[in-house]
Amino acid sequence: MVYTDYLFFPFFLAAVLLYFGLPLKVRWIGLLAASMFFFFTWGVELLPFAVGAVVVAWAASCLMKREYLKQDERLLREKAWDAAKKAAFRRKVKQRCRYLLWAAVTLIVGMLVYIKAQHMLAGVPVLTSAVWFFSKVYQHIGRFFMLHMPVLGIFVKDTGVMETFTEFSFFVPLGISYYTMSLVGYLADVYWRKEEAEKNILLLLLYALYFPKILAGPIVKYRDCAPMLREGHPFAYQRMCEGLQRMLWGYVKKMVIADRLNLFVSPVFAAYEDYHGAVLLVAAVGSVFYTFCDFSGCMDIALGASQVFGVELTENFKRPFFSVSVAEYWRRWHMTLGIWFKDYVYMPLAVSPRLIRLSGKLRDRFGKRAGKNCMTVVPLCVVWLLTGLWHSTGWNYIVWGSYWGSLIILSTIFEPEITRLSGLFHIPVHSRGFQAVRMLRLFMLVIVSRILTEPGSLAASAEILKKIVFQFYPWELFDGTLYTLGLDRPGLHLAAISVCMLGIIGWKQEKGIVFRDKIAGLPIVLRWSVLLAGIAAVLVFGIYGTGYDAGSFLYMNY
Repeated sequence: MVYTDYLFFPFFLAAVLLYFGLPLKVRWIGLLAASMFFFFTWGVELLPFAVGAVVVAWAASCLMKREYLKQDERLLREKAWDAAKKAAFRRKVKQRCRYLLWAAVTLIVGMLVYIKAQHMLAGVPVLTSAVWFFSKVYQHIGRFFMLHMPVLGIFVKDTGVMETFTEFSFFVPLGISYYTMSLVGYLADVYWRKEEAEKNILLLLLYALYFPKILAGPIVKYRDCAPMLREGHPFAYQRMCEGLQRMLWGYVKKMVIADRLNLFVSPVFAAYEDYHGAVLLVAAVGSVFYTFCDFSGCMDIALGASQVFGVELTENFKRPFFSVSVAEYWRRWHMTLGIWFKDYVYMPLAVSPRLIRLSGKLRDRFGKRAGKNCMTVVPLCVVWLLTGLWHSTGWNYIVWGSYWGSLIILSTIFEPEITRLSGLFHIPVHSRGFQAVRMLRLFMLVIVSRILTEPGSLAASAEILKKIVFQFYPWELFDGTLYTLGLDRPGLHLAAISVCMLGIIGWKQEKGIVFRDKIAGLPIVLRWSVLLAGIAAVLVFGIYGTGYDAGSFLYMNY
C-alpha cells in the first residue's frame, strides 16, 4: 500500500479516527498501530530489518546513557580529582561510548550496504550461504505468524515468507534508507549528548516507522519529531483542512503531472537508440520535472497527512529551480538529506584532528588558501561520494555524485576569482536578467545530471549526450514526432500547461504568497470550489487504470 493506492484512503480515515478516539496520553499508540499496519501491508518478511535496526539503536543508546550517567555520578563523588584526572576519566568513558556507537552503526549501516550491494556480493560463496540461512529463518518466522496469528493473513499482502529462497532476492526493504539514516543520526546525537536516550523502545520504533515518512522520508531528527509523536494532539479543524489541502496538491503533482510525464520519458529513454537529439532533450527536460513532481508530490502527501495528526515534519523542498547556484540548489532540493550529511558526515570530518593537521601542513607549504580549501574539499568529496552511493551502487550514480560534488568544489575554490572577474567586466550580478541567466544555467546542469542517471548506464548516457550535440534535428519539435512517443497531442499539451502552472505557483511562493492562506480567506463557496476543482483534476486528468503502477514513487527505491 502506498499513498496512491485506493486502499490508502480508508486506511488513513481509520488511522485518523483511531488517533482522535484514543485518550490524549496514549494517542501515540494509535500512530504506532497504524504505522505497523502500513508496514505489514508490504510483507512480514520486511519486519526483521526494521525491528532489528531499532533494537540495536535502542540498546546502544541506553548503554551510552548509562555510561554517561555513571560518569556524572562519579565526577560528583570524586571532588578531590584535579582537572587532568577528570579529563582522563571523561576520555575513557567517551571511548567506551564510541565503541558502542561504532558497533551499532556498523550493524545498522552494514545491513543497508548489504541490501544496496546485493548484486555486487551475489558471487561470494560465504554471503550466498548467509542468504540461504536467513531465508530459512524468515520461513520459520512466516510459519509462526501464519499458525499462531492467522488474523495477519487479512492484513498482509503477498508476504512471500513461505517461499524458498536460495539466491539473492534483489529487493530493498520498505524505507530502509530513511529509517537507517534516522537511527544513525539519533545514535550520533546521543553519543554527542545532544539527545537524551529514549527509554521506551516502542516510541523509538514509532519514530523509525512513522507511516507518513516511511516511504520516502523526510529524514527528520529525533529531537524534532519524537516530542510531537509522544504527546497527543487535540483535533483541530483548521489544521486538518490545511493538511488535506496539502495532500491534494501532492496528488495533483504526482498523478496529474509526474505520472503523465513518465508516459513520455520512460519509453524514450528505454529506446534511446531510435531517437535523435531533439526528442532526447525534450525527454531529459521532462525527466527533470517528472522527478521533481514525483518526489515533492510524495513529500506534500506525507507532510499533509502528518499535519492532520498535529505532527509537523521537516520540509524537504523549497522551489529548487529558482536557485542561482549549485550550492543553493542542493540547499533547496531534498533538504533533509543535505542536512543529514552536513551534520553527521561533513561537520565531523571538517573538525577531525587528522584533517586539521593535514590542513595545517598544506597551509605551511602552499599558503593559507590551500589549507582552508582542504578543510572544505575533503569533506565535500566524501559527502558527494556517499550521496551517489546512497542513490545506487551503479557507476552512473557514482559519476553523478562526482559531477555535483565537482561543481560545488570548483565554485567554492574559485569563488574569489569569479567575484573578481564579475567586477572586472562590470557584470550586474544582482540584476534580474543576470539572475535569470544563472537559473537557466543551473537548469541545464540539472538536465545533464538526469541524463547521467535516467538511462541506467554510462554508455547510454554518453550516447544520448552525443546525439543531443551532434544529431539535434530541431524540426522534430514541430513535425508531430513528439505526439507519437507515449503521449498524444492533448496529453503532451496538458503536461506542458501543468508544468507552466507549477512554475507560476512557485514564482508566487517565492514572492511570499501562501496559497493555503489565500484559499482559507476565500468565501466558503469559492473555497470549496477550488478544492473540488483540485479533486476533479486528479480524477479526470490523473493517470491510473490498467497498467498503472500505484507503487511507483521514484524515491521509494532509494
